[in-house]
This record gives sequence, structure tokens and C-alpha cells, in this order.
Amino acid sequence: MDGCRWKNRPLPRRKRHSPIIENFKKTAPNALFFDCQSESNMVYYINIQRSITDMAIRLFKNLFRKHQKGHIGLTAEEAYAPLPDDFMWEDTEKEAVEPSKEEPAPDTQAVVSASEASVSEAPAANQESAVEPEAAPEAKENAQRSVSVWMYGYVEERDIAMTLIRTGIISAFRSVSEDETGFSCRLTQDASVKIKISTNPENVSAQAGYLLSRFQDVYLSERDVKNAALMQIEVFNAFAEFTLNPPYADSDVQLLTNAVYKIAESVCGFVLNEKVELYRWDQKLLISDDGRTDFTEFMPIRRSSDEASKADSEAADAQRRLKSIEILKKHGVEIPAEMPVQLPESQAKLREPEEIIKRLTALFACALKAQAYASPSDISAPHAFVSSVIKRLDNQYNVGRNFTSKEAEYIVRGRESQHAAFRLRMESCHVLLWALGLVNISWPSERTDVENLLRIIRDADTEMLAKIAKPRPLNVILSMHDVTFRLHSICVRAGEEALKNINLDHDVIYERHYALNWLLTADGISDWDMVIPKT
Repeated sequence: MDGCRWKNRPLPRRKRHSPIIENFKKTAPNALFFDCQSESNMVYYINIQRSITDMAIRLFKNLFRKHQKGHIGLTAEEAYAPLPDDFMWEDTEKEAVEPSKEEPAPDTQAVVSASEASVSEAPAANQESAVEPEAAPEAKENAQRSVSVWMYGYVEERDIAMTLIRTGIISAFRSVSEDETGFSCRLTQDASVKIKISTNPENVSAQAGYLLSRFQDVYLSERDVKNAALMQIEVFNAFAEFTLNPPYADSDVQLLTNAVYKIAESVCGFVLNEKVELYRWDQKLLISDDGRTDFTEFMPIRRSSDEASKADSEAADAQRRLKSIEILKKHGVEIPAEMPVQLPESQAKLREPEEIIKRLTALFACALKAQAYASPSDISAPHAFVSSVIKRLDNQYNVGRNFTSKEAEYIVRGRESQHAAFRLRMESCHVLLWALGLVNISWPSERTDVENLLRIIRDADTEMLAKIAKPRPLNVILSMHDVTFRLHSICVRAGEEALKNINLDHDVIYERHYALNWLLTADGISDWDMVIPKT
């Protein structure tokens, strides 16, 4: 029944209960009474506990229209109706009294719907301990029924909880599809599973209320464990219901349980079975309604903000990897699908714009010197040209203080063998300007346009660059890093001939990977000279 809300409280006091209810409560004092409000009518449920005897069921079975899985229900009219004149407080084979034509018949269909809703909204009562109202026909006894397992957890951010559970479902089950009612998937080729997830506070609170009602009167020798277990239940803010539908093999029930435990581990969750046994994700029994536990001490678990943030970054890493694979496929590049991200988001630390500008100007000075000496036909007096460039950059950016030890040595006494490597630093400059949001970047098939970079750096200074910069966010730079890392791995493994077929420049990719590693402080390395672009 849509919109059904369970509340663990007595029946409304606005009317006096009929003798039916009063005598039932005397016969079964530990019965729990629930009310379920729908748009059509009010239906009352009496949850049959272990303390209710067969006699109570025999006495009252002719008064209740429907019963299912340990719950029996009656309409509001029945709940407040006077006792029938011919009612007998003993076993009777007499059929239930039919409503008169003047009186409207109880909405039995609503009772059935509400009963089914109750099973969906909260776990069924203990099937082993609950008294069966009547023996079912033999055909029904032999027929398979649906098997349900429930998972509960606490994650500080509800959206993260949904993401983690979804990811676990996709990993654990086959042929997963999702619609507004939940997930439909397959456990095996023949066994289908329906999954409902909720982080809605009202729904989760109702589920927690049901568990508290089952466990609060349980005797546990470890009293502190019981109190901690009840506290744990109170902090749950997410749950999922897994239902295995017939037909299925006996082994499929265990497969379902194992899959749920695997998902529970990702959210530090707890698993409830139909025997009303609540287990921690490591399959250690926390509490059962017959007073058992595997714990001598227990502390309620709350996922901290750091743990939630880590889980969120792991989900983002997985999405980033899939996006990188898609981008590379569009360019005709095939890579192993199992290759993980090189730099997880949780380990990345993006440099500040001021630090990026300092590194940019030092690299640019070295690259200009290398270009001047590597192309003597373009510059007749490279030494004078380099001196002039360094002086100008020092006035604009105080570049003399930005060099690393290797760069400073190259500026003073650079060897001819170093010119080619330092000339490629222009590709690193391109990456840093892109990170500042001042240029775009394209597929790494050709070298950067030096004149474009020169115009930006020549006509500004540190203050102006910092003012006009629009730094790109961490997730964008991480995505560029992941694509570049995968391209670099292909370059190392494929060889130069293979690269021609996919239109890649190995040198450009190497320099980009180097600069992106520094930008994101990969491997915790802050010194530019110590960066290693691993593949």
C-alpha cells in the first residue's frame, strides 16, 4: 500500500475498543498493535509475538478476515464493532459472520493490500517462533516463497550512501536495471532479485522502530552490548531490501546473503535475516530476538566525515576511469579496461595559483633559452637574447627566485646536450597555463604554439596573471591527468611506429604527464626536479 506508515503505538483513544480487542489483549498481553493509514480506510494489525498461544489464535480466528506471515488484520469497523450475539469463546467451526446488507462490507481487498504493504515496509515476524494461524494446503506448503534480506547502515552523507549501495549492487549482481521502484537484477541465470533502497528519514525511522520493537525486550546477558545495539539501530539512516523471487535453487539463498554482506561492507552496514538476527558486515551476530550475540563488547558505528569523503572520492575515481576509456575509444585508442586510476582523488593536492605562476615563469625562461640555442639561425646572438629575456622576466615575475637547482644551473652554464630536453618544457608551460584557465588544450598530436604562450606571459606580470586566471577545478585536472597517464602508458608499451597510427606525440604526452603530476602533488612530491611520471 503506497504511503503506508508504521507507528509503534496503541490504537487511538478516541473510541473505546470493542470486547474483541480487549479480550484479545488480555489473552495476548505482549501483542504489538500497529495502525496503517491509507487514503481509503484505516486497517489495524496485530503483530503475533511468540508469547501468543495457539489457543488465542483458535479463539479469534473467526473474527479476522485475512492473515499473512504472522500478521492478522481487521478493519476499523470490525475493531469497534460490538460482539456478535452468537460469538463463542471457544473452538468453533462456525464461519465468520457475514455483514448485513445494511452495513457496508469490510474492504477485504484493502486489508490484503495493507498486509502486503506491511511485509514490504518492515521485515516479517520470526517465522520459526511465530504461531502459524492455520495449516496451509499441501500445494502451498511445497511452493517456493520469496526470501528477503535487509541491510541497514549509517553514512554521514545520504547521497554517498546511495552511490555506494548502487555501486555494490552493480558489482554483485547481473543484468542490473533501475526504475522508480528500485533495482531488478539476476543472482544467477534463473534467480531474479528485486532491490529497494531508501534514505528517506521517515522510511528509515519506521524500519528502525520495527527493529527496536523486536529487540528492546530481549534478554541479553551482555547488557552493554544490547544497549549499544539499540543505539546502533537508532542511528541508521539508510536501508535496502533484497528479495529473491521464485524459482531459485537452495544454494541461491546463500549466494544472495553473501552478496548482501559484500555490499554491507562498503557502508559499514548491518544485515537482518528473516529469523530476526542482526549481523555486522563481517557476519558476526550483534543481536537476535532470542537473546544471542557474538559480542562481549560493541561500540555503535558512525562513518566519519573523512570516511564518507574517501568513499565519495573512490566513486568519483571509478567514474573518471570509465570516462577516460570512453574518450580514448573515440580517438581510436584501445587500453586495458582493468587499468586503475594512477592518482586517486583522495591523494591529490592541487597547487595554488600563485605557486603555479612561479613554476610557469621559471619553465618558460628555461624553454626560451633552449629554443634560442637550439635554433641559432633564428637568433643570431642567443647569449644576448637570453640575458635580455631573463632580465625582463625577473622584473615582471621575479623569476630568479623561482628556478630549481637544476634550472638555475642550466640558465648559468647549460650544456648543448640539455637544450632539447629544456626546449620541451614549453609543453609543460602549456599545461600550467591551461590549469590557470588561460588557454585551451587539444589532443597531444603536435607541439604547442609558442607564440601564443609568449604573448600571454610577455604582456603580463605576477599580479595580472593571478587576477585574470580562472583556475580549473580539481576534478577537471584529475580527468586530464587520467587520460594523459593512460596515453603515456600506451606510448611506453606500443613503440614509436604504433604511435603514428593513432596520431600521438610521445614527447608532448610525457611533458604533460610530468606537469600534471606536479600540479596534483602526485606521490607526495613537491620538488619539480624529483617528479617521476610513472606508467
